[in-house]
Amino acid sequence: MAKSSITINDIARELKVAPSTVSRALNNSNKISNATKRKIVEKAEELGYNLNMVAASLSRSQTNTIGVVIPYLNNYFYSQVVNGIEELAFNKGYRILIAQTRDSFARETEIMRTMSATRVDGIIACLSADTQSTEHLFKLIKNNIPLVLFDRVSFDFPCKKVTIDNYNAMQQSVTHLARSGYKSIAHLGGPTTCNIYTEHSKAFRETLKKEKLPLIPQFHLSSDLTEEDISEAMQIWFSLKTKPDAIITASSTAALLVSKFAREQNLSIPDDLALISLTSEPALCYVEPQITSIELPGTEIGKTTLEFLLNEIQNGAQNANTTIKPFQLIIRNSSFRNS
Repeated sequence: MAKSSITINDIARELKVAPSTVSRALNNSNKISNATKRKIVEKAEELGYNLNMVAASLSRSQTNTIGVVIPYLNNYFYSQVVNGIEELAFNKGYRILIAQTRDSFARETEIMRTMSATRVDGIIACLSADTQSTEHLFKLIKNNIPLVLFDRVSFDFPCKKVTIDNYNAMQQSVTHLARSGYKSIAHLGGPTTCNIYTEHSKAFRETLKKEKLPLIPQFHLSSDLTEEDISEAMQIWFSLKTKPDAIITASSTAALLVSKFAREQNLSIPDDLALISLTSEPALCYVEPQITSIELPGTEIGKTTLEFLLNEIQNGAQNANTTIKPFQLIIRNSSFRNS
């Protein structure tokens, strides 16, 4: 048979099933078992059948495409989340369309508008650090585009959310340092327009008080976490009479830059300066000493967000609750004195 002549009826005849069964299988209907879907897809490929995805999406008002909006593609945590989403999406017969906002609210708004216009079945998003309004998210609801938020979320917006307990992550970090003998703890945080960093900031202040340690105002900084910001913070802190003996950073990149600064200043980690990162990536294990960090379950967060989204696509609106995923404080040599 010529490829151009292959139809659903041909596939059905080969497999001795109804044409409607073939159609449902090729359109990933949940009414067809996975085993039958695989058999039909394999036969379709063998015969050279090409499903017209555009026509199929128009006929059933679905595209089997999920939009994924993240701040940066080259961030280890976000890449792990995307990995979890993509793995499950592939198994469920969905494709993903990825876009990065570069932490710009304007870009985020335009990306959401474009994805809505191209008829994605739903969107998974981590809000930019610049996002303070949710007006663009309510437009998705008006257009019947389901949304699930992760990591940086808006608790005021009515949708499913997946995150970690950021307050507890900071609390555990400060407590570990305090009980390891560090007295002058500094925090290099992110922009306070973002919920994660406000939670970190609150936990930092309250845990220092609980551990009966001083809150030195100069040691509690919010920034855009650029290399310039981090360098400036180090210059300020280590020019003071009282210098920090421990630093908690909001990002892995910041922790690596602080480690580099310490080496340049002949500061010993962890004897002169302890270091903890509130995010993690493999590079933290490739420096000496290895850097203590909060390990985030990126792949699991990705899978959970997609499960929530597919449930809403298939069954309608769900309760707008928040799922808290577990994290681990991985203690390495950068925060553990030998004596």
